[in-house]
Amino acid sequence: MLNEERVILMTRMAAYQQHEGKKNNAINTYFRSDYVGFQVLKSILSATIVYLILVAAYVMYHFSDVLQDVYNTDIMATAKKYLVYYIALVVVYSVISFIIYSIRYRKMRGSMRAYYGCLKKLGRMYEKE
Repeated sequence: MLNEERVILMTRMAAYQQHEGKKNNAINTYFRSDYVGFQVLKSILSATIVYLILVAAYVMYHFSDVLQDVYNTDIMATAKKYLVYYIALVVVYSVISFIIYSIRYRKMRGSMRAYYGCLKKLGRMYEKE
């Protein structure tokens, strides 16, 4: 005879495993610091690429102005200005990434705890029979 509560629990666990479980298992293979650090590192790389694309687009759009100003401007002051912009972009982007990926990891741990709790409950149901 089928235990209705056990079937409901197993269905809920299977649905979790098919949808959210695949993503969570990939995250669960890392320690928190490794996962968040790797994601922040990827974010820094992405921010660098975006910054370089934005600077290249600016230079291409204002090419004649840039060529005229090359001999009239202080290169070191301009380089420092762009370096400050780059550092500001990377810092802001890294902090946001750190917060987002820390929250994702914490939510994943909560879901995994609930899933393991369901596994224990299912094991106790089988032991009763």
